[in-house]
Amino acid sequence: MFLSPNGTGLIGANVTSQFEQTIKRDIESDIPIEFIKGVSAQKSYIEFINGYRLMFRPFDDVDKLRSYNVDFFLIVEASEVKFDAFVQLKSRIRNTAATVQDPENLDPTTGLPKILADWRRGVIESNPDSGWIRSQILLRAKKINKHGEIKDNYIQTDKEIDRSISAHVTASGQNRYLPPGFLEDLAASRPAWWIKKFIYGSFLYSEGLVYPAATQNIVPTFNIPRHWKRIAAFDYGLRDDSVFLFGAVDERHSILYIYQEIRTNNKSVRDLAQMFHQGSTDIPVGGWICPPLIDPKSAPKRDYDKKTLSDHFVDFNINFKPGHINLDARVFRLNTYFECGKIKIMNCCTHLIEELRDYKFIPKSLDKHKQTQDKPEDKNNHAINPLEWIVMELPADPKDLVNGVYNKEGRDLTKLRKQTAAHYAWAALQDDDDTPYSTDVYGHTGFTGTQDLF
Repeated sequence: MFLSPNGTGLIGANVTSQFEQTIKRDIESDIPIEFIKGVSAQKSYIEFINGYRLMFRPFDDVDKLRSYNVDFFLIVEASEVKFDAFVQLKSRIRNTAATVQDPENLDPTTGLPKILADWRRGVIESNPDSGWIRSQILLRAKKINKHGEIKDNYIQTDKEIDRSISAHVTASGQNRYLPPGFLEDLAASRPAWWIKKFIYGSFLYSEGLVYPAATQNIVPTFNIPRHWKRIAAFDYGLRDDSVFLFGAVDERHSILYIYQEIRTNNKSVRDLAQMFHQGSTDIPVGGWICPPLIDPKSAPKRDYDKKTLSDHFVDFNINFKPGHINLDARVFRLNTYFECGKIKIMNCCTHLIEELRDYKFIPKSLDKHKQTQDKPEDKNNHAINPLEWIVMELPADPKDLVNGVYNKEGRDLTKLRKQTAAHYAWAALQDDDDTPYSTDVYGHTGFTGTQDLF
């Protein structure tokens, strides 16, 4: 403000009370009265003797932000402010009072003086949040600066980086003005995710995340060895995205790698089939673990010819197998994979990673139907669903894949069949013809020779 005569600054939050008792009060007590030209309580601004005007406004209505011309803005408690408000404020930082211009050196394209210095700024202050604060600020920052006991590492892709953004993550312990024992009392009886988020500034933990450990299992992209077995799943969308997800199993180290994501929309079955075939050209004959998986809800008839969606793909040499339908089982299995480090997602699968970062359970305050309690929100999960179908098709431990064929509960069917065959052989060699029935490996009684565990 002191360096920008006749400039304009804007400070706000979602509601007025969030800045009135914090930064506005601090500014009023810290700045000498000799620097103040005037104050308007009705219009909520302070005017300085150098012509600078500092305004305070609520940011709850985006439309009211369209007419400002500022060189500085500050959003307080930004996690409670809509992303649209941030976008609008970015477009309002156009006041050249916070610049030094060279009137004798004009830009040949615009005819305007060239800028020698520019200190226009937008500042955002917030608690850690899994929404736009993380996706649009933290993960897009040129550099993430850590202050205090910050142990998290955030994986960024080059296409996400915005060279104009700098991020600072600070643990609560860096506040030297906190009274003794404050943090210990604050953390008492709090869940682990809350402590990591609000005490240690972690953006990896958020209340209600379906897969909180997902972002800890992201790895750099590398070429998949040709001998690794592959698996794929497909989520079909009409207006929403259609997503193919490809995985490969490293049986030696017991890890499933998700290495390719193909995402599109408004494509015909022919185009989708072509994209699948192109994405699987490197998979050798016999390299598939099972047929590609598809949404089990795609089985109902969709057209007047009474053909299923899967039937349409058969015309293009793709024979889909329906994925597992039980959502609770899928969430449990995938969470187990993440927590045990048995699944790694390559950082080229950017859309899948974004979905996992924000995939939450339905908030109980918004849950009007008891039957939907503890269910994830059915949105922004076009790549997550194929990921769930993939892990449900694999054994509980990926290294066991080589030993046999597994059902959806992770049970080795080949071993069960061998047990049945051995039991039948034992019964067939008995001399007592009066007992043709025996007990199978499940404890059921029946004629041994006709048991089929499949």
